[in-house]
Amino acid sequence: MTRDEILSSSERTCYIRGKGYGKKPPKKSHIQAANLEASVSSAMVTVRQEMQAEIQAEMSRKLQEEREQMGVELKSNMEQELQRKLEEKLEHVNVEVDNRINVEVAKRIQEQLAAIMTGMQQGQGS
Repeated sequence: MTRDEILSSSERTCYIRGKGYGKKPPKKSHIQAANLEASVSSAMVTVRQEMQAEIQAEMSRKLQEEREQMGVELKSNMEQELQRKLEEKLEHVNVEVDNRINVEVAKRIQEQLAAIMTGMQQGQGS
């Protein structure tokens, strides 16, 4: 290893007489920092997972509420549309019945008038 590589490596190295450069165990502060970093990283992962679970649960709840609301609105709209169509149909039937009644009344009036006229003509002719 070059001197720069030795100095830049994460492990401390030192020169041991007769053995050359060798590895020295990391300092306690480095171990504590690594442990702390691992703990923080683990805690962040846990918090992130919990937040994602909460967000997903909230989104699922909101979607369910929206589905239910849409279902209620759809049912209401369908009922209103059916009621409107029923009223239109009923109005159409009423108009048709009124027309038939008027035609039948006019026909009977004509028949009665014709009978009266025939009776009058027979009464004058005798």
